[in-house]
Amino acid sequence: MTNIHIVNHTHWDREWYFTSMDCIVLSDQLFTDVLEELKRQPNATFVLDGQLSILDDYLELYPEKLPEIKELVAKGQLFIGPWFTQTDAFFASGESILRNAMVGVFESKKYGKYLPIGYLPDTFGFNAQMPTILNEAGFDNIIFWRGIDLGEHVQSPYFKWKSLSGENELYAVNFPQGYGAQQQLEPTKSYVEGRLDKGIDFIKSYADETDILIPTGNDQLGIISSLEEKINKINQIGKYNYQTSTYQAFMDLVRQKDLEEYQGEFRAPVFARVHKTIGSVRMDLKREIFRLENKLTLEIEPMVVIAKELGIVLSNRLVMKAWKKLFECQAHDSLAGCVSDSVSQDIAHRLKEVSEICDSIENLVLKRISEGLQLTDQQFLILNTSVTPFKGKKVVKLISKVNQIEVLGHDSVVISMDYVPSRQNIMEETPAGNRFIEEPGYYILLVAVDCSFAGLGYQVFDFVKQTTAGLPDMTPRMMISKGNYSLTFEEGQLAFSDGHHTIKDFLTIVDDSNAGDTYDYSPIPNDHPFSLPFDSCKGDEETLILEGKLALPYTLAERIAGQTTKIFAYQLTLKLTEQGEVQGSLSFRNSVLNHRIRIKTKLNQSIEKVVSAIQFGYLEKTNQSMNDWEQKYSEMPVNIEPFEKQVIAYSSEEALVFYTEQSKEYEYINDSLYVTVLATTDSLGKPDLMYRPGRASGDTTKKGHIMMDTPLAQMENQRIDFDFSMRMAPTDISENTLVTWKAEKEQPSISYQLQDLNYFVYRIDNKIQSRIQPLSLSERTYTQISLDLAEGLAVSAIHNAYYSDGVVIRLFNGTSEKRYLEPEKLFAGFKYTRINALEEEVTETKSINGYGLATYLLTK
Repeated sequence: MTNIHIVNHTHWDREWYFTSMDCIVLSDQLFTDVLEELKRQPNATFVLDGQLSILDDYLELYPEKLPEIKELVAKGQLFIGPWFTQTDAFFASGESILRNAMVGVFESKKYGKYLPIGYLPDTFGFNAQMPTILNEAGFDNIIFWRGIDLGEHVQSPYFKWKSLSGENELYAVNFPQGYGAQQQLEPTKSYVEGRLDKGIDFIKSYADETDILIPTGNDQLGIISSLEEKINKINQIGKYNYQTSTYQAFMDLVRQKDLEEYQGEFRAPVFARVHKTIGSVRMDLKREIFRLENKLTLEIEPMVVIAKELGIVLSNRLVMKAWKKLFECQAHDSLAGCVSDSVSQDIAHRLKEVSEICDSIENLVLKRISEGLQLTDQQFLILNTSVTPFKGKKVVKLISKVNQIEVLGHDSVVISMDYVPSRQNIMEETPAGNRFIEEPGYYILLVAVDCSFAGLGYQVFDFVKQTTAGLPDMTPRMMISKGNYSLTFEEGQLAFSDGHHTIKDFLTIVDDSNAGDTYDYSPIPNDHPFSLPFDSCKGDEETLILEGKLALPYTLAERIAGQTTKIFAYQLTLKLTEQGEVQGSLSFRNSVLNHRIRIKTKLNQSIEKVVSAIQFGYLEKTNQSMNDWEQKYSEMPVNIEPFEKQVIAYSSEEALVFYTEQSKEYEYINDSLYVTVLATTDSLGKPDLMYRPGRASGDTTKKGHIMMDTPLAQMENQRIDFDFSMRMAPTDISENTLVTWKAEKEQPSISYQLQDLNYFVYRIDNKIQSRIQPLSLSERTYTQISLDLAEGLAVSAIHNAYYSDGVVIRLFNGTSEKRYLEPEKLFAGFKYTRINALEEEVTETKSINGYGLATYLLTK
């Protein structure tokens, strides 16, 4: 007999083509009905979609129901958490995914128990390191839907999923037909024989399991009333043994099975679409999300650690508030961008709030430290938020009455300046009353300063003012060189040379059509991409600036008709370092519609493979054939893939290492690597795309639904500044080197100058009032934590502990080999405890798995 385990749930998109406020209205009665049904039927259970945020929203409406909810949770009837939101698993960073679980668990505890399962029923595929991430968050299992290829990845939907190194693993349960295949159980012969039994037959055609899990529920669907009674009636009709169950009970059965194993990602669009090209839609929102997850992990959290040690106490809840708002933007639909324009405006507003929290924390901490040090306006502070030693350049912003400065004891250069002219009749408040003055003009300077830091801390720098003619003028120039390396612009092409080999047409900007929607990029038939030419080149010894403009089709109709009516102008700024790194910035104002812009970089031979940095690891990929793809896949399994900041293309003779924090999508074709800058579109969902034939995603061609225009997804007239860098490397470049290069690029520049010429360089400067007990600091150079890490290791996070009075440091092993640590030596001067991300003590203290994590709690 085959036992069918039925679990009642709802999948609750917080926003989609409807807004999060719409969902709160919907939840009012629906969640109330859930609570009433659970009280009426003490044997009934219900899963609240694995995300805590929707319950928090409901409790804002009914705070008096907290005791009732806690009782249902304690009885094992209502299952809440563990995530804060249903996270995207490809385009959120590893730390963001991990924090989503951390915050979800932390906040779940106010209700009692949380669902002890990494439950993600509708995410658009899964990165290969979910076992590492979930293990670190205290989970040994996952339930998911999309991306699996039964018969290819594994035979059974119940298996063990191993991390890239094989050291971490999850008990994995897949929904081959999705979370909504059996939406409402009807005890009728037509439903049971026509749908329910057939669904079980489909699963058994892959694996003859004796126990099978079937979820019943769907988007914004409430609890099924009298479920036991309905299942009893179904058992009189169907050919299988149906019974009510829970995810936990079924997972206990899975643990007892002899399971096959799988290693890798889930990104195959076989039983369901994973939207392989969704990484480029609404890039304005994505880029801000990427910036803010970096801002929180690389800057704000370490800064708050420094602040606390110096006596500047800020609540962890303040940082958590920023994280929560970011998680709301990283839910699978939200981060993907497959939402209505109204929702995209909501996302943009939440991102604005996250940015404001971060900027204000930074402003407050930096000003408090500067006041405590009693800095003058000819001094400035640099905060180093890395716990490992740093040596290199930091870019600082200074206000000066003259256009040049010299930083005493350090090499420095002014790299940009903006003049703010004087103003008349400006009110100045004085002890004797208000008076009106002429406010002097001043310069806002960006200055690159050579400096070094032992670790997490700060330094004070002094500068003197100098007056010169200003920045050197850019003149016509065709080449820059550093050491053995050179960049040359000749005959309309950009060439790179390392002194031995030259790559012609090394870097190109490519424009092509986008007939797709907010789910997928898709070209028009017989599309002819444009290579954007450069008309002029100017520069100095450090920089080349290439400019160009080209008439492009303004609309998709013009592109189909072969018309070009809109001038598209662009600028590419390039710098070259002594190490051969090409640092680039592509700038343009988007003036055309329904198109895609990509940076194309070229090698001298065909690319044989690509290794991409992913969440806590590196993954190798080669292109798969597209022949007869329609026979198997629900969308074209195009070779457009995600990466996490760093992607390396290998030919037989060389490797190209590409780095950017502003895109996470690449493709390689022949000898060229393409990285997406943006793809714009006009519709939420369209049917019959070249890359995705058939029904429209987004329900827009579903009965009773409408097509939905998305003019904001066109990003028309938006200014784009896309920063990136590239290095050529030998084919045997080590993972140690890749980790080092990536860590070097992730170093932020954080500085502050205590001055009274412009209080709005730092947004709330004029509202940060003196405290009753002012901070008193005397050390011009301060180091709080300094770690000497072995090659291949990096710091993934440093933050104040959630559950205790200590500092949490998470290390990442960027190599495939297990490493052994010496924590007594590494954390000298601190007491240390090995923990997981939930700050639960773990037994292993002195090793870190390949592509693995090791988290420590440090106390004095």
